[in-house]
Amino acid sequence: MRLTAALLALFVLPAAAETRPVAVELFTSQGCSSCPPAEALMREFAKRPDLVALEWHVDYWDDLHAGATGKWKDPFSSPDHTRRQRAYNAALRGRPGAYTPQLVVDGTLETVGSQRAEIARLIETRQATDETAAIAFASGADGLTVTAEAPEGATVRLVRFAKALVTRVTGGENAGQSLAEAHVVRRQEVLGVVGGRPLLAAVRAPAAGEGCAVLVEDGDGGPILAAQYCPK
Repeated sequence: MRLTAALLALFVLPAAAETRPVAVELFTSQGCSSCPPAEALMREFAKRPDLVALEWHVDYWDDLHAGATGKWKDPFSSPDHTRRQRAYNAALRGRPGAYTPQLVVDGTLETVGSQRAEIARLIETRQATDETAAIAFASGADGLTVTAEAPEGATVRLVRFAKALVTRVTGGENAGQSLAEAHVVRRQEVLGVVGGRPLLAAVRAPAAGEGCAVLVEDGDGGPILAAQYCPK
């Protein structure tokens, strides 16, 4: 795609990144005993300028008993996060059944969220693909202006996340542990759908302790064409 001069003037990339940022989305739960290693890996990914790391807490672990420790309702879980994961699985695995920890790379590839070597391979695969969309930010007194240039019909999504959280878990499979987590998704919204011209949207700047990212998706929840953190 040929980018306009105005968009190139605004285009934001982290200074240390040599390739386009790749979105890595972990679907996890504080009630899942195999999830803490994947969440530890996500804390590493959250520091990398070549990635946009997002941790979605699903809700299907919330009602599961773990013997004497009973249930644990993940305070960051959401049925919206579960729906996003199931949609990915229907598209990528041919069935909506989901598992944790699952990591999805750019909405196109998936693997177990703790498999470091395999995740690295999938990230490299996506970094080698051509850019078909671009995201730009401009800061103003009232917040941020987002500009997204992408093929017509692409969905532009804003995701807000808590940068770092520590939770003392008192039930479920992880009872007794303090779980440290990064980039935990708290809210999301669709900013619009790209028409015949770049999409422009005004958004609130991140609050203290919060970050945000913009995803450009092929359709609604389809492959991710571009991903970018909001400027600090």
